Amino acid sequence: MPVDTCHHLRSALLDLHRTLVDLERRDYEKRNGPQGAGDFLQVMAYSDDMRWLDPLSRLIVMLDEAIDGKGDADLTPLAVAQRTRELLALNRESQEAFMARYVGHFDGSPELVEAHARALSALKAVGTQAPAA
Repeated sequence: MPVDTCHHLRSALLDLHRTLVDLERRDYEKRNGPQGAGDFLQVMAYSDDMRWLDPLSRLIVMLDEAIDGKGDADLTPLAVAQRTRELLALNRESQEAFMARYVGHFDGSPELVEAHARALSALKAVGTQAPAA
């Protein structure tokens, strides 16, 4: 897989993650008042309420390792991309924490819809296939 394609996917996933963090911060600040960057970073790092983002965070790390060739031998950029496609499948029936929260944000956020579309476009360029229905 071309390195440019891998980096494009990485960039799209980082953008998607950033968008989700921004949405979480807005929600958190509505409930708890304005937070400084350092304070919110502590919330992101240590709050169990933010653990739902872990699957996406792990995929970004796995993609970095696959690009660098430092991960498991079976961990190729294509394998990570396929896992990412499965994670972002918008399964509205899923009870998994990531999907439930993701769909909730997706339905109310044009920014997330755009970031999701960019991630899917990057996945398409990588050559992953949509999961069978």
